[in-house]
Amino acid sequence: MPTKKHYLVFGAGAIGTTLAAWLNSSGVRVSIFDKPEACVHINQHGLEVYFGDQPKKRYRSWVQAYSNFNSILAPDVIILCVKNYSLEAVSKLLVANFGSTIPIVALQNGVENQNILPKYFDKIVYGVVCYNAWVDGFGVVGYQKKGPIALGYIDNVIDADLSGIVEDFNRGVETKNYPSLNDAAHSKIVINLTNSLTTLVALHKNDQANSKRFQILITSMIFEGVQVMKAAGYKESKLGGMPSWLLIAAASVLPGFITRKAYLKNLKKMVVSSMAQDIIVNGGNTSELESINGYVLSLANAYDVKTPVNSAIYQICKSEFVKSPFKPVTVDYIWKQVKRHKILAG
Repeated sequence: MPTKKHYLVFGAGAIGTTLAAWLNSSGVRVSIFDKPEACVHINQHGLEVYFGDQPKKRYRSWVQAYSNFNSILAPDVIILCVKNYSLEAVSKLLVANFGSTIPIVALQNGVENQNILPKYFDKIVYGVVCYNAWVDGFGVVGYQKKGPIALGYIDNVIDADLSGIVEDFNRGVETKNYPSLNDAAHSKIVINLTNSLTTLVALHKNDQANSKRFQILITSMIFEGVQVMKAAGYKESKLGGMPSWLLIAAASVLPGFITRKAYLKNLKKMVVSSMAQDIIVNGGNTSELESINGYVLSLANAYDVKTPVNSAIYQICKSEFVKSPFKPVTVDYIWKQVKRHKILAG
């Protein structure tokens, strides 16, 4: 039986496409908004999603796509699936067309949305997406696993609106009402730190399974991130199979050959990240570098936590991501820059 609420997914990227397809297939009333060329393709061919490395086994879902606000059936809830760097412009657009009282479900990486969205909307449900997905083309998206998604208010309030949204989401994808949402968001940020490194080396094209230096860099970035979050008072969240902070700490001190099996297992999970999608696939120079890596470094500075590996890789990204076209750098180059940064930092 179809849901009473009509959901508008704003943004037909990896998360927006998978979510719209899953919700639609389970009887949730959903439509999608994106640029005209994407909508033409979606309305002609539907949304196509596939699991893992099986692009030929696609599931097709027919979801109405709009590129013009005048033709949209007024939604009851907007699911915001655009990046943080687009939020200001998109929020102004949505307020102009639907007002500030419409409920928003915000599915961005990081916590920058917590500073932007309250300026425009009265009721915001924040979400942490705990699965990887990537775009092959208009309306065509692969995903690594189906969910979960954590939803909640920042002030830990639970009301009928939130419960209803969680119930509707659960029809299509595992979704949890998560009281400690800020802890979950910051745990996810720690994992997202490595998107910068995997983008620098274009991991989806250049296998690094045999590189011991790459393993050390990945492990060090995550460990530094955990130290920052602990200092800032955030607690660990194991939502969605995130590696435990105890395991991360162990990996930072144990010999590489002991942790290698677990590392290689996690390395296989690192598909095309949202940052690589922006910089490499789309050929742009705008990414989530500031809202993820820059944010963690600002916390590190505030709480006096040393982050030499993250600091060095952040500087390399700032230098390399503005180049057009972007060209991947080698692990050896990154390694030398990290060593140099450690020396300069004392």
